[in-house]
Amino acid sequence: MPDEIVIGGYRRVRVLQTGQNSEVWEVAESDGRRRFAMKLLLPERVGDRAQRASLRREAQISTSFQHPNCIRVHKFVNDRTNPFILMEYFPSTNLKLRLLRGQSAEFRPKLRRVLGQMCRALGHVHAKGWVHRDVKPDNLLVNDAGEARLIDFAIAVRAATGLARLFPRRVKAAGTRSYMSPEQIRGLPLDGRADIYSLGVLLYEVLTGRLPFTANSGQELLRKHLSAEVPTIPAEAGVDPDCEDLVRRLMAKKPEDRPKDMEEVERSLRSVKLFVDEAIESEIA
Repeated sequence: MPDEIVIGGYRRVRVLQTGQNSEVWEVAESDGRRRFAMKLLLPERVGDRAQRASLRREAQISTSFQHPNCIRVHKFVNDRTNPFILMEYFPSTNLKLRLLRGQSAEFRPKLRRVLGQMCRALGHVHAKGWVHRDVKPDNLLVNDAGEARLIDFAIAVRAATGLARLFPRRVKAAGTRSYMSPEQIRGLPLDGRADIYSLGVLLYEVLTGRLPFTANSGQELLRKHLSAEVPTIPAEAGVDPDCEDLVRRLMAKKPEDRPKDMEEVERSLRSVKLFVDEAIESEIA
């Protein structure tokens, strides 16, 4: 498609992100005054009924979240040629790219604030009865001021309650292998504590610049999440021991050994130093 093509009354400006099945563009209204983000299926996926249904489902789920730290979805347009989700445009980059670009040191003063925003965004998602299932740095947009938005609810599922807990049925595992909780891997019914595990992996990564578990194969990586102990954080990372203990709690193999909800996670983050040379001066905002 030509770069200047107009879709649903919105002119494409530049591509922001490309995935396996879709891409996100910055778009402008025809008069150029307002900017949005538009999620489109890749041209080769437009005819895939399953992908079209997945895009519609993501939009339907996302519109139920009305929180300042969840990306806001304005509408879904089921166009025959180009179905799309129109979203808030949030000028930023994702946390993963910041880590890959070696921005950890300059980002460190904002880390506490960003983590607090993520806790509250996930708490809102859980309060609405959903589990994100794909918490990772790639799905957290952060601007230079330390403002954050949680994105990508494509594989979110309803939290297990009632009979689903009493008579659990295995479901197809979904998520990103490097961040998946043990119960996700096993295909068990999930609640918000699965996202808490993934948040623990994310926290380990932003504190150290590396993932807690790596492997030569996908299956070996999943096995480590199921049974391997969380690696000791290297001393050179300068992480406070109390913070390392919190990471281990978040990444406990059993959900019942983790904090019970995101509110408890946020309280715990408020009470510990992230780094040994840090003074807890600014509250999580």
